[in-house]
This record gives sequence, structure tokens and C-alpha cells, in this order.
Amino acid sequence: MPFLQASVFQSSQLEHGHQFHFKDPHNSQPGWLWGTVTLPDTMGLGTSDKEIIVHICETIAAGLVTWSDSAMHGLGKYCISFPIKLETPKQDLKRLMIQVEYAALWWVSFIRAETVSIDKHMLFRARQPPPDREDQLLDVPFHWDKPDYTALNPWSVVTVLR
Repeated sequence: MPFLQASVFQSSQLEHGHQFHFKDPHNSQPGWLWGTVTLPDTMGLGTSDKEIIVHICETIAAGLVTWSDSAMHGLGKYCISFPIKLETPKQDLKRLMIQVEYAALWWVSFIRAETVSIDKHMLFRARQPPPDREDQLLDVPFHWDKPDYTALNPWSVVTVLR
């Protein structure tokens, strides 16, 4: 059973009184590499989702992605990290760049349609890791355990390129 953590992307609609976060693989789950796009210090709570996603896409197109074995957006960095499933044999940098670009572009239409938003509180305020567990990016939202709850999961299609 995979371990999951909350993504920086969330539904724009309220469900059970809350906006729900989409699921990302947990940092402690092996087999994932994270492509991270740094956000400039000029961005903050007042920055629109569209400005953030445009910056992300332009940064990826310029090849300015850093790679890590964990998501950095909840560990004290102004950034957004995208999980990429590692394959055997491991992907070369060109293929990883294509995959992280695809992951970012996957969200654009949802942000444009305003069905998905970026959790700016997570990005710009809640930037410190929890004191008790280094590998825990964010708490899992309470309603993930509901049997009728289903969330969009782009990572199964993002990481399989044909």
C-alpha cells in the first residue's frame, strides 16, 4: 500500500467544508524522484495561480529544474515539486525533463478552468517541516479515509509516456 502526502494542488470546490488536497507519493516511499521548480522571492500569498503555473512552465522550459529524492515545497523552500516515477533502467535527464514538463502542463487546464488551485498557505507560510518526523511533508487530510472519496491522480499517467 503506497504512502501518500498532500500535494500543493487542491480542489477549488469545498467538500465536507474543506478544500481537499490531491495526493502525492510520500517522501519516504522509494521509487520516486522529485523535480523542483524554485519560486522567486517576489511571489507570495497575493500571486495568482496562473502567474505561478506560468512561472513553473517557463522555468521548466528553460531547464532550471533541480532533482531530489523528496518534495521540497513543504520543507522550507519557496518551490513546487513534481513526483516522477523512476524506471529501470533509470531515465536520462532529457526524459526526466520531458516528464516533469508533462506533470506541470497537466495542471494548467485545471488551473485555467479554476477547478484546481495552488495552496499558497502551504507554499508561503507553512514552510517548516513538522518537528516530530523529518520525512512527513504534510498531514494527510482527514477525509481521505472516507470510502466514497476519490481524488484525481495524475502520477499514474504522467509517468508513462508513449
